[in-house]
Amino acid sequence: MSGYEPIVILWADAHAGDGHWATLDEDDTGEHIVTTAGFIIHDDDGGKENHFTIAQSVSPDGFVDHVIHIPKAMMREMFGLVKQESPKAN
Repeated sequence: MSGYEPIVILWADAHAGDGHWATLDEDDTGEHIVTTAGFIIHDDDGGKENHFTIAQSVSPDGFVDHVIHIPKAMMREMFGLVKQESPKAN
């Protein structure tokens, strides 16, 4: 496996209204918190500057898939994940 660190990040997503005519006071004003899990790719490894670059999947030879770039100002919480050993079959 590559050296990418597995994380969970909670972030405030930008969002649009319902797509119909409405007054501005009908729109919600709260944040829409999204939870994303994956492997963080730091700037010096190809991540986007001023963003948390997260890949959903990483291959042993360093290929990544389903990459998302979350602006750092939108991050609310981040947690590292701990590797668990596979249970042994009896």
